[in-house]
Amino acid sequence: MTASQISRRSVLRALGIGGGALAAGIPLAACGDNGSGGGGGGNASWMTWDTESGSPMYTVAQNWAKQAGKTLDIQSIPGDDYDTKLRTVLSSGAAPTAIRINDDYVRGYYAEGSLLDLRPYLEKDGIKPDDYFPVAYNFAKQPDGAHAAWPIMTNPGVLYCNTDAFAEAGVELPPKDWAKSGWTWDDFVDAAKKLTKPNGERWGALVFPDTSLETVFPVSNGGDGIYSKDATRFTLAEPQGAEAIQWVADLSLVHKVHPDFATVTAGRQTPNWALAQLGTGKAAMLLSLTSGIPYLRTNAKVKWDIFPTPMKVARTTVNTLTVLAVPKASKDPDAAWSFLKYCAGADAAKLLAQSRGFMPVAKSSSALFVPDDKSPSNLALVTQALDNAVNENFSRYIERARTIYRPVLDDVWSGKKTAEAALGSVKQKVEDVLAGKG
Repeated sequence: MTASQISRRSVLRALGIGGGALAAGIPLAACGDNGSGGGGGGNASWMTWDTESGSPMYTVAQNWAKQAGKTLDIQSIPGDDYDTKLRTVLSSGAAPTAIRINDDYVRGYYAEGSLLDLRPYLEKDGIKPDDYFPVAYNFAKQPDGAHAAWPIMTNPGVLYCNTDAFAEAGVELPPKDWAKSGWTWDDFVDAAKKLTKPNGERWGALVFPDTSLETVFPVSNGGDGIYSKDATRFTLAEPQGAEAIQWVADLSLVHKVHPDFATVTAGRQTPNWALAQLGTGKAAMLLSLTSGIPYLRTNAKVKWDIFPTPMKVARTTVNTLTVLAVPKASKDPDAAWSFLKYCAGADAAKLLAQSRGFMPVAKSSSALFVPDDKSPSNLALVTQALDNAVNENFSRYIERARTIYRPVLDDVWSGKKTAEAALGSVKQKVEDVLAGKG
């Protein structure tokens, strides 16, 4: 897998957030229920990936089963195989009660008729949109008005900084307040130059291989991100997107403040490589999602904190989500909704917030993100990031579109082609796919 093809899910798995692969079909029995299958009665099933016993998500599922009087069959699949197996299961006529779903693919699964519209449940239970972070609540809304899924955790992009390196180099830290002026792209490059040490002893910045950069920098440059908001245009290839991608590439190619493409490609074969560069002092600044916080809290050898991303036209970041959904063929959609609602509720939030890496979707969860005796001290920034975050603009054909444009990014990172030339060469092909012609 090339550096530009790293998925956010594989990064989370490498961090140990979902950790390990549980053998499929381990039951969580409650209240003496027995029987088999994923349908009604006292039984339910949940298909997910990399959810090991003892993890917060597993414990939340276990607690729901106990209070609901259900035997919950957790079907945990290795992450690399998940999407293929989910498609197979959904087409088999034996759908699980509930599923976890890659946030990137909700639009596509709903469009092909695989997901239940949750609007009747939202209305029946009086779910109030204002109680949730808009970037989470609005994510699942579809063009036809349907609410096709239910996010339970958010995971925005932030800038991690090795504060020891800043102090040593005499460089002022970025602002802690997202709304403060300054901290521009030019400021970022200037800081990275001062923080870089020769011969790879310390890099000023490490931005890729995190694919969230494909949204963070183009949107901060005034563009729509990878795709237009109506998901018909490949806006990464348009001027604002291509300029942002070239700016990232030039951190290595021109400014020499970033490890080169070959180093990144080799490094990412090691789990947690990018985070380890920050945590061991090899990198002074790192673009990554908040899901990296648990790893650094345990493993970092330097002092560090989180800060806003640099701005150009705007200061914006990306948000990714942990998302649950109900298959349209679920045999017990009421139980499925009960599970989804519980996972986004107050009791679950207390467990899910413990890692400090994932903010539960209710706004009230901000109160759970208070500093302790470990980094980061600037935990309030997570809420600020969510208030200034966008979700990637999704198409039902995103899986196919990525197989076309991501490989040409390797030519940009390695300096073989400019971003304008590389992305422009596949623009029409990507847009044909977005139109359902590819």
